[in-house]
Amino acid sequence: MNLTDKNLRLRPAKLPEDIKTALPWYQDPEVLYFSEGKGVSPYDCKIVEKMYRFFVEKGEFYIIEIRTKNKWLPIGDAGLCRDSLPIVIGGKDKRSKGIGKRVLHMLIERARALGWEELQVSVYTYNEWAKRLYEGAGFDLIGIKRDKQGNERWRFCLKLKR
Repeated sequence: MNLTDKNLRLRPAKLPEDIKTALPWYQDPEVLYFSEGKGVSPYDCKIVEKMYRFFVEKGEFYIIEIRTKNKWLPIGDAGLCRDSLPIVIGGKDKRSKGIGKRVLHMLIERARALGWEELQVSVYTYNEWAKRLYEGAGFDLIGIKRDKQGNERWRFCLKLKR
């Protein structure tokens, strides 16, 4: 099922078709730094496919598209899982334009429609942008944990009210 908000659409990811579209996003050092952690090497098709399959099996996984004059243009991806809400805006020219905020609100509304009671997410403590995004959407900081590599991550929770 597609989720839409005017000129923004989240459509279910198609595997393996969307792997090549997403590959450049996961070869961008900035995307990798904020989404996957410090020192992560650029992804190849196999790694992107493995990640996409993981999120498809764990919850719902979407390709973020914006409407251009005649077509929908893929610009990133987003997942909806009870304990994870990854949002990646792949093209630098599309970042810091409020798209991530719109995507997050669409995911929250989808979780409400599914009857979920809460959402949780964790982000690296150096990712102030993500912290502002989630807190601005009503998520509460519930703790800080270290991942397997020793990086600190903020943990946020949003109670979904009907």
